[in-house]
Amino acid sequence: MIEEVYKDLEEIQRDIEREYEEFARKDFECKLEHHKQIRPLLARRDRVIASMVPGDYWGRVLGRYEVGETILPRGMNNEVSTGWVRSLRVDYLDGYAYMVEIEVNENEFVGNSTLRKKAYLFEGEVEKSGVRWKGDRRWPVFEFFETDTADLDVFDILYEVYVNSVTYFLTSTWESPGIIN
Repeated sequence: MIEEVYKDLEEIQRDIEREYEEFARKDFECKLEHHKQIRPLLARRDRVIASMVPGDYWGRVLGRYEVGETILPRGMNNEVSTGWVRSLRVDYLDGYAYMVEIEVNENEFVGNSTLRKKAYLFEGEVEKSGVRWKGDRRWPVFEFFETDTADLDVFDILYEVYVNSVTYFLTSTWESPGIIN
């Protein structure tokens, strides 16, 4: 009797997992379609950012996205550190894949100049740059680039920051004259 119950439960769970995988594929396809539609706008925005005087655009953006604080490194004073980010690019890709690339300024956390991860969600294949750690402290945003899993939670945070960076940038506090707070 108990074996039949376990067998039933296993079958139900397999069916739930099949249904979820179908949902996840449709969800990804919808997100990919939207991402393709906004790619020209993102490219235009990225060109404008690149034309700015070198500064801390991405640092300001990350500093304003409160959810992002959960994955970001903290400096010696336990303050969130964002100055290590030179640039960020996040893409949904055909083939149920995503890619994240961060160009990194010199910093106290990692020795990489570029962090990159490409993950194929349903095949489980991951291409990653790995991390050259400078110390013993570990931070989720960097660990993301050395794991063999998709890490969708971190991807979602980075995607939100990437796509909506202008909103976070424009609401950041500026001390420079002539810049809107």
